Amino acid sequence: MRTPAYLCLLLTCMLISCTPTQEKHEIDYTSYVNPFIGTDFTGNTYPGAQAPFGMVQLSPDNGLPGWDRISGYFYPDSTIAGFSHTHLSGTGAGDLYDISFMPVTLPYKEAEAPLGIHSKFSHKDESAHAGYYQVRLIDYNINVELTATERCGIQRYTFPEAQSAIFLNLKKAMNWDFTNDSHIEVVDSVTIQGYRFSDGWARDQHIYFRTRFSKPFEKMELDTTAIIKDNKRIGTAVIARFDFNTQKDEQILVNTAISGVSMEGAAKNLQAEVPENDFDKYLAETKANWNRQLGKIEIKSDNENDKVNFYTALYHSMIAPTIYSDVDGAYYGPDKKVHQADGWVNYSTFSLWDTYRAAHPLFTYTEPERVNDMVK
Repeated sequence: MRTPAYLCLLLTCMLISCTPTQEKHEIDYTSYVNPFIGTDFTGNTYPGAQAPFGMVQLSPDNGLPGWDRISGYFYPDSTIAGFSHTHLSGTGAGDLYDISFMPVTLPYKEAEAPLGIHSKFSHKDESAHAGYYQVRLIDYNINVELTATERCGIQRYTFPEAQSAIFLNLKKAMNWDFTNDSHIEVVDSVTIQGYRFSDGWARDQHIYFRTRFSKPFEKMELDTTAIIKDNKRIGTAVIARFDFNTQKDEQILVNTAISGVSMEGAAKNLQAEVPENDFDKYLAETKANWNRQLGKIEIKSDNENDKVNFYTALYHSMIAPTIYSDVDGAYYGPDKKVHQADGWVNYSTFSLWDTYRAAHPLFTYTEPERVNDMVK
């Protein structure tokens, strides 16, 4: 039986990678990752922040539907209409875009649907590497930074002196996605929780969330719309607005955990992974996590472009499948029931017809501790 070509290449790379651990840790592999690769044409990748195989894929959405915007972001576009916590990478299915936040100053810009509330942006004011994304919203002069743990997204907004607001839009849906029902409730002066149920490539998807702001909001306004399907009301679409009075260069953190199980599960995830309002701490932890993952294969080359292409491809191989169990092991199964993983991690977002030939054989070398869990 002949050895497949990609395994020959992989084995060669692994032989090359046999260097002392200390030397490997001195290399910042995340600096070779360019998350913008694949965001043009029909690459259908997103540039946002994620931990390796993370449940959260926190990334900007241009706000418009279309085949070029399957991942929510298309490089030639010039608008951003929110930063949502779930995305698909490299697939031909337009779905997810759950729990979408958008910071603004008043008065804000709003176009007709489907774009809605948005801002212009420029690639000159945008940057990204593994586990981190940054952009300046031109219309509001707000700098947005994103990072993520496995189950939480952390956003840092740097505001001008202004009357400002942060929108949470659970109504917005793009491409194949459709909101079936949603809910937002206040826990305390800095904490909210709720859920978004939807249909798309993922049928009857449930995403619960818990969000903690680093500053109390002055007031909250809710805009609710009945969702009608087949002439029947099936749920409610909710958009929330949280008002803040901001000073020049004031920073507000928006820490959000998600769960497929319950709002209580999201609360546990937030407490376990992001108990503090410390963006830089979690960014450093996620960067270290990515360096451990990417450092499993080291290549020797004097060509920087080759390193960027290789490590970006390796990075993209670790975007999905995604963790889909809470910190306590609970997960929402395809049978629409809650199950308990005991001593293992449940994964989802499988696109097996795309990945069984290459990605999963690769994982037997690079992620052997995850392979049995993925099989389960």
